[in-house]
Amino acid sequence: MKYTILNKIIKSLFTLVLLLTIASCEQQESVPDDSGIIVSEIVGGWWVIALEPDGTTPAYGGDYVKFNTYNSSMNDLTFWLDDNGEWMELKAKATVDLSSLTFSSDEDTTEYYTDETVTITNGKFTKNSYTTTSNTVVDEIMFEAEFSWDPGIVYIFKGHKNTGIIADQNPHY
Repeated sequence: MKYTILNKIIKSLFTLVLLLTIASCEQQESVPDDSGIIVSEIVGGWWVIALEPDGTTPAYGGDYVKFNTYNSSMNDLTFWLDDNGEWMELKAKATVDLSSLTFSSDEDTTEYYTDETVTITNGKFTKNSYTTTSNTVVDEIMFEAEFSWDPGIVYIFKGHKNTGIIADQNPHY
């Protein structure tokens, strides 16, 4: 009988300790650590529109699409410009000068969605220069791109950082 009571006490204490341990574990949101990413200042999500060479007419009647900029696996001054296979199908590497926040690609850089090439020029990130619908001040991005599938035509891409705020989602030109 003593053995049964002692066994019950041990099981109860073990269960209590286990429950307290589980309850005391604090849930933490998984946030990527970008402290080691050289180009962390310019990475993120963007709303970008491609314009005709006149700088005002949407190319092919398009509108804003989601773009991402993210570091390359080399973790140097190269980064990816990526429209996630949407519309103009642009995924190519560019190189940024962090002191001036300008960027460009090599001439005829491989474009990974179409297996064609693209030349990116006159790229610029501008800090805190655009006010969104929700009155949030964010960074802007602008660059020019000439694609091998449309030689001689230099498209102008303009956009702003994605805030994640519902009012700012899916902007229209």
